[in-house]
Amino acid sequence: MKMNKILLTISIFLGLTDFSLSQVEQDSLKTAKMISDLIQNQKENVEKDSLTFLSGHLFSKSVNHKYIRISTRLETYIHVYSEEDKYLEPIFTESVHWINFVKDSIFDINGDRVIDLAIHWYPSSGCCLADIYDCYIYDEQTDKFSKKVEIPNPTFYPDQFQTYSMTYGQPGETEFFEFKWVNNSLETLKSYEWNDRNQSHIILTDFESATKTDLTEIPKKLEALYGYYWFVMKIKNEEEK
Repeated sequence: MKMNKILLTISIFLGLTDFSLSQVEQDSLKTAKMISDLIQNQKENVEKDSLTFLSGHLFSKSVNHKYIRISTRLETYIHVYSEEDKYLEPIFTESVHWINFVKDSIFDINGDRVIDLAIHWYPSSGCCLADIYDCYIYDEQTDKFSKKVEIPNPTFYPDQFQTYSMTYGQPGETEFFEFKWVNNSLETLKSYEWNDRNQSHIILTDFESATKTDLTEIPKKLEALYGYYWFVMKIKNEEEK
């Protein structure tokens, strides 16, 4: 009974919510031990499909971190530890079902010249393009990450403090949003959408001026965005053919 409670605690710590005891025994204990061993003993960086271990000034110029990603048969676990507390407790922990996980990325997301964290995943069901990025902005002052900012089908322009995102929907019926990063959150600047299924013109909405403009041509900058081919794709209902 005591072992069951220990396994339950470990499973919750690692982000498992749907599991059998045998799965926890095989995966959670193995994963927990591997993380512990990596923190204590690993000296060199490792980057493989099932394991990423990075150590050094990954997010901060003044604080060392240890970044660990481990993929098991159930989940992909991502943990970040800080030297500020001698790597005792993770300052970040997240898990994604193994079938949905695509990749993890460490880069400057919002343009503040501080390295952040993005977890790229893809839903296991749905009709349409859905490359999802869960973004976590790192704060050097607090040595913590922001709450999750989920962005579908993004294109990042950190040098411009901007991110574009295409919404989820049928081909030709999606919308592009243009965002500006303000600290750890996104401020909506503009949106671009077709007027209707015939796609005769683009409607530009400017949220700062609260105006709408009909555009006769597709803005060139949209052509470079992820999801553009989906955005311009034309589809018809059977009754429209």
